[in-house]
Amino acid sequence: MSDIYVKSPPIDYEKIYKSSTEKTPIVFILSPGADPQTEVQKLVESHGPGSGKFKFLALGQGMGDQAKEFIESGAIRGWWVMLQNCHLLTSWLSTLEATIEGV
Repeated sequence: MSDIYVKSPPIDYEKIYKSSTEKTPIVFILSPGADPQTEVQKLVESHGPGSGKFKFLALGQGMGDQAKEFIESGAIRGWWVMLQNCHLLTSWLSTLEATIEGV
C-alpha cells in the first residue's frame, strides 16, 4: 500500500472558506496533534473584519455559557468564533445548534 492510504490530504482552508457562509459552521474532525487554529487565524487576517475579531474557546465542563455568549456576540459584532474540543460537551451541542439558528 502506498502513502495515499495513511496520510491525510492537505487541507485547503481557502476553499473551505469560500464554500461557507456566516450561518454555516465549519467543523474540523481532527486527528491527534492536529490544530487548525493557526490556519483559521490566517483566514481571519486575510478575509475577516480585522484584528481582535477572532474569538476562540476550548470547551470543557462549565464552558457552555461562555461559548454561547461568544456566538451571540460574534453574530452581532461580526466576530469569527472557533470552538475547540466540542467532543467534551456533546450534551451541549443541541444548545449550540439552537443558538446558531437564533442569531
